[in-house]
Amino acid sequence: MSMLAYLWRFLHLLFAFSFVGAVTIAEWNGRQARATSDWGRRAALWGVVRHTTLVLGLGGLVLLGLVGNLLAVAMGLPMGGRWMGIVNGLWLVGVALYLFVALPTIRGLAALSDKAAAGSAEGAPKGYDATLVRWRLAYVLLGIFYVAMLALMVLRPLVK
Repeated sequence: MSMLAYLWRFLHLLFAFSFVGAVTIAEWNGRQARATSDWGRRAALWGVVRHTTLVLGLGGLVLLGLVGNLLAVAMGLPMGGRWMGIVNGLWLVGVALYLFVALPTIRGLAALSDKAAAGSAEGAPKGYDATLVRWRLAYVLLGIFYVAMLALMVLRPLVK
């Protein structure tokens, strides 16, 4: 393998860890946000999740796919092959899931939590519970997504 291929492999693994780390950080901070009744703490936790989702999550996922394709070329894998088609298709599903479900819901949760923290009203703001359900669904799907991507990386020799 060429030196450039080793660089692409290193970056591919780095962005894979970034993406999975972001999903894990978001899940655990989300658990803590759901567990507290203090809207100030909840707003801070959802703010962390929002930044993590945008920078480490989406940024890591986009770079993971781009660098993964560069690595595949460097390794001489056929770009028109079945395995690359499955991997790239699944990657596009993950990016769409982030863009159209995870990011809008976390922005909503952060904004609603900030609003509740600034106000004196008791209880959850209108729309909070429904947005939380959509966020949780997005993160269940992202968890399944990263396990599927890991399986594809490990089982590449079995998919022809």
